[in-house]
Formats: sequence, C-alpha cells, structure tokens
Amino acid sequence: MIKIVNLGRTGLYVAMQNGALTTIGGRSHWRSLDDIRSAANAAKIKVSDTILRTVL
Repeated sequence: MIKIVNLGRTGLYVAMQNGALTTIGGRSHWRSLDDIRSAANAAKIKVSDTILRTVL
C-alpha cells in the first residue's frame, strides 16, 4: 500500500511506500491527485485513503 503526499509548496504529488519515495510506472512525481491515483490503479497498487500534505 502506498501513501500519497502532496508537496504543498510545489503542488506536486508523490507516492511513499514503507517511508520512502517510490515510483509508479517509472514516475515519481505527478501534477494532480487524479493522475497519481490513476497510475496506482493501473499498476494494481493499493492506495491509502489519507492524503498527507506538507506545508514547507
């Protein structure tokens, strides 16, 4: 299962697995929540319901 993190200042989204940045389909950053969710679904990866947002 991955956790999605919104990098608040940049607006980008990343996927974290076991506390580390992970790639999905060769990508590590997405511009929208829908894009990262679609990539995870295509790769058949479960996604946490909670979205973390950084503020720095």
